[in-house]
Amino acid sequence: MIFAVKGDWGAGTPEQAAVTNRMCETRRRVPFDVVVTTGDNFYRPDSIATQTNYFSPEACLISHPGHQWRAVWGNHDLKGDSTGGVLGAVQRTYTWALGPVQFFMLDSNRTADGAQEEWLAAELARSRARVKIAVFHHPPFTVGLHESNLEAQRRWVPLFEQHGVDLVLSGHNHGYEHSAVKEVDYVVSGGGGAQLYPCVDDRPWLLVCLSANHFLVVEIEGSAVSVKAIGTSGEEIDSFVIGEKRGNAPS
Repeated sequence: MIFAVKGDWGAGTPEQAAVTNRMCETRRRVPFDVVVTTGDNFYRPDSIATQTNYFSPEACLISHPGHQWRAVWGNHDLKGDSTGGVLGAVQRTYTWALGPVQFFMLDSNRTADGAQEEWLAAELARSRARVKIAVFHHPPFTVGLHESNLEAQRRWVPLFEQHGVDLVLSGHNHGYEHSAVKEVDYVVSGGGGAQLYPCVDDRPWLLVCLSANHFLVVEIEGSAVSVKAIGTSGEEIDSFVIGEKRGNAPS
């Protein structure tokens, strides 16, 4: 089972087009239907899908038979409804499944919302999925221009650790980062087309930080999760595999 990921992308830039064209080329060799977004889906104007920032540059993706978006809301998506109306994320907090994977899509614009925290705790507790992936915009661990989401560290990260979440996908910082904290892998994928940001810090949990336009291809086989970050020239800028469950599944 394979899906793709990109974030901070609908900017109407040559870089957006380059990422999308590379995604379409890759899909001819590595077929996928689902594209997960990590938020900030539409810029110029914020929140609104236009010919310039969506319909033209994304044409090769959205014309593919079976293409599906699975999106979360970023801070640039709040002034309009295109993330819901165009990408289908009508709810800002929801869960869905793809093969053996259960996804937990969260709204990090309201990380401090106790009701959302309760929802996440309940959904994770009842999940028996072989692989669990959380997706939201503002990363709990990052070394880019925007600081780490400390509220997510306090409220959500303990739930990820308690309930055996395998991978956490975020955006917000415009580049690629891979970190590992207490057997949970965290990826910032925000290099989908908006202006890139530098890596401005270093932390013990950081494995890779690159200021690069890219998207992810994620492949699930059994309980193994293979993640590849692919640049606009088709090169793998990073790759890693999360193995079998590491003893932290819910009882």
